[in-house]
Amino acid sequence: MTELVRQPLPVADEDALVRSALARFQRGEDGVPRGVRPVIEESWQRCLRSGVDPIAPRSSPRGGDPLRRSARNQELLDASEAVMAQAKRALSGCRTMLILAGVAGEVLRTEGDDNTLAAADGAGITLGSNWSEAARGTSGLGTSLYLGEAVHVHGPEHYCHTHHIWTCSASVVRDPVDEAVLGALSVAGPSDAFDPHLFPLVLASAAGVRAALAEREDLRRKQLLEHALAMLSRRTTTGLMLFDRRGRLLNADARARAALATLGAEDGAAPSARLLALDVCTAVDGSAMPLPFWLRSRWLEPVMAGGERIGTIVKLPGPLQITSSWSGGLPRYRLRRVLAYVDSRLGGPISLDDLARVAGVSRFHFHRQFRRSVGVTPHEYVLRMRIERAKGLLTGSDLTVGEVSGAVGFADQSHFSNIFRKLTAMTPRGFRNSMCS
Repeated sequence: MTELVRQPLPVADEDALVRSALARFQRGEDGVPRGVRPVIEESWQRCLRSGVDPIAPRSSPRGGDPLRRSARNQELLDASEAVMAQAKRALSGCRTMLILAGVAGEVLRTEGDDNTLAAADGAGITLGSNWSEAARGTSGLGTSLYLGEAVHVHGPEHYCHTHHIWTCSASVVRDPVDEAVLGALSVAGPSDAFDPHLFPLVLASAAGVRAALAEREDLRRKQLLEHALAMLSRRTTTGLMLFDRRGRLLNADARARAALATLGAEDGAAPSARLLALDVCTAVDGSAMPLPFWLRSRWLEPVMAGGERIGTIVKLPGPLQITSSWSGGLPRYRLRRVLAYVDSRLGGPISLDDLARVAGVSRFHFHRQFRRSVGVTPHEYVLRMRIERAKGLLTGSDLTVGEVSGAVGFADQSHFSNIFRKLTAMTPRGFRNSMCS
């Protein structure tokens, strides 16, 4: 039997098929739209569940002031300066533009062809406008940020009708330290003028911004080590620890390690130790993680360079004694028992009553003492441990995302994906792809 080979349709015919599929889907006639790419179909489903209006998508106020309140957005703007300047020159006259957005979808900067920039302004692509998928439906920026990976969206593939004249390719920008998504870049323009060869441009631009971020991080680390070298090598009775601006332990002397062992906090001096309370990039809304039970704010000395905090020196007084000031947390033998229990039961349900029983204290006192000891609530700790276990399974096994979800104690894959994205700024699939690439 002769195999039938489907001949590619002209672009106009393909657009008509996609537009027809979208119309049927939005009318509720076709719950699973046919003839569209899976990445687009999944995005349409999310838009429908989120209540995105395909005729009049939600807009956001103009204005640039809110953009610079976030240290992460400002850092992204600074690191993208060269890339955006290059786009301004390269895309002039090409009816194309480059858009930089923060992790929440807020537009931080646009550069490119003047006429296209004017048309984009009329379409609502303005500084401070929100182009997340939940606000504007399927788009290069919003869908890329949701998935944590590069996406191309053409004309009628946009969920909202007002965007059908545009085509865009987008790629996320990741933090070189922890791979968290910081924002996204999108090359966009009218569909009749968009060159498919521009897709590699947005990938290269995102890689360029990441490289600039890594270079800045290396410079800060060098400055921090130079600043602390004399202090860490000085003969003193004080235990010293050096953390970078992301809360990662760079060095700790023998006195510090001995002091932490006395307090039952040996993990605080482990080479992999990271204190979120010392991460200056996480408290973008003015909030901060609580310090772990063994650390006092009066022991912290910020390290500044050029008006920026590049790290923290912890000065542990010596000799340290365990006194009543530590009584607010769980005794370390009880804490170890609880943490071992959590680790052994991550694949199933773990209740607060179970943990309190293992600790040998009442439910009320356990919640308070655990938070004092660890810095987060029992529920938050269990979720984080589930996600850490999931990371290992995603990179070290062939289990599907659904199987990983069940293996780490989530009864619902959607809930697992939401928690994973909240704690890592990536979807499980995006995390697996980034680790295997």
